[in-house]
Amino acid sequence: MSKEIYKKQLLELLNDRIKSYHFILNKQLGEFTKKKKDGWDKFQLIFLNRNDTWEINIGMLIRKDFIEKIYHEASSFDPKYHRTTPTIGITIEKFINDGNEYRCYLSSENDVYRCVDYIERLFNDIALSFFEKYDNLSEMDRAVNVKNGDGIFSGLKYEGSLGIILAKLVINPEYDFFLHKYYAHYQKLNDGFYLPEYEKLVKILDDVVLATDLTNL
Repeated sequence: MSKEIYKKQLLELLNDRIKSYHFILNKQLGEFTKKKKDGWDKFQLIFLNRNDTWEINIGMLIRKDFIEKIYHEASSFDPKYHRTTPTIGITIEKFINDGNEYRCYLSSENDVYRCVDYIERLFNDIALSFFEKYDNLSEMDRAVNVKNGDGIFSGLKYEGSLGIILAKLVINPEYDFFLHKYYAHYQKLNDGFYLPEYEKLVKILDDVVLATDLTNL
């Protein structure tokens, strides 16, 4: 059988095991999504093509619609992608960050059942608690806005735009520190290319917070 068949079998078997948690499978994308009133949680299988083998990396993503709406008022993303962006996302391997590889390799029928067992265990032991913990904006803020060293999340969005949105919404007492930290970051990044976008976002945030009851977030 071709490895495409093994991929299909794996997704179907895994779907049978985790659908009771209300995660819906998208076979084409290889991801399981749980829709919520304010966004979604997503358990993502990243199938990397390695000749006759699939190397499977695993991601966890959370979207908060309210945050993404603010972000995209200033972002340069094509509007057709505004409804698809996660607020935070990380692979299980990077999240645990203990030097081990949290991946699975699929090239035979025997691998299908081994990988399903392994991925289900990671879903139960790691992903569910991740989705529960970071459903909270204050927890997101603590993970993203780190004064010294690096947070568990990294990337263009996390190192400024998302950080300042979270700091504003949770009324982080160190808001001014992060405001200037991210301003300096964008000044240096790509010769200031993203700085106007950041400055626009900061102005939008002032208006949003004035018009919003933050106790309902």
